[in-house]
Amino acid sequence: MSPLKAPGPDGLSAGFYQKFWGRIGQSITKCCLTILNEEGPVGDINITIISLIPKSQSSKFMTDNRPISPCNVLYKITAKTVSNRFKNILSEVISEEQCAFIPSRLISDNTKVGFECLHKIKRRKRKNDSMEIKLDMSKAFDRVEWNFVGKMMLSLGFPASWVDLIYHYISSVSYSFMLNGEVHGNISPSGGLRQGDPMSPYIFIICAEGLSCMLKRKAILMDSVATRRGRLALICSS
Repeated sequence: MSPLKAPGPDGLSAGFYQKFWGRIGQSITKCCLTILNEEGPVGDINITIISLIPKSQSSKFMTDNRPISPCNVLYKITAKTVSNRFKNILSEVISEEQCAFIPSRLISDNTKVGFECLHKIKRRKRKNDSMEIKLDMSKAFDRVEWNFVGKMMLSLGFPASWVDLIYHYISSVSYSFMLNGEVHGNISPSGGLRQGDPMSPYIFIICAEGLSCMLKRKAILMDSVATRRGRLALICSS
């Protein structure tokens, strides 16, 4: 964890914890284990203050600013612990068409598959019987429904206790806004994943697995009526 990243709402950066770990390490470890064992409320540390950072010296429009949403270091520690456990098993439950954020897989492989498909289509003599479909999921993280996350995890074989833990993390977040140096508002969302959260990419991959399975099933059904089945390539970037 970089010691110079922006501090969370508590004002403490990762550098503070790293420098004084000898004094506060045991207390921090005990607090994190309490949260991971679902014996403590993660909502107390799952607070985010959204700030706007200008992209240039003269920012006149909202699009000229980049929002950042730093989290508390305590939350990052527990979320990173859960994320590391996710990474170890994703390759066993996620289909080979998905390569983003999964260890031992490269997202560039699917890019190569896409280029190969385009090259083959261009070289075909009968181009009318070939089709390419590109799906762009706009605001993908913001559109994730929490109930769907739980259902997908259960269908992939995750235990109910693990599903409850993940749901507890993503549903306990609250947002406030930094305006002119003062914190305003308190919003509790009803869906979506937070950009920059260590768990968000892996949770999104699980949701995208539902789309991947639907596309493959549709391709199999089309193949059964003498339609040649194509190759599926999913490319995901946060």
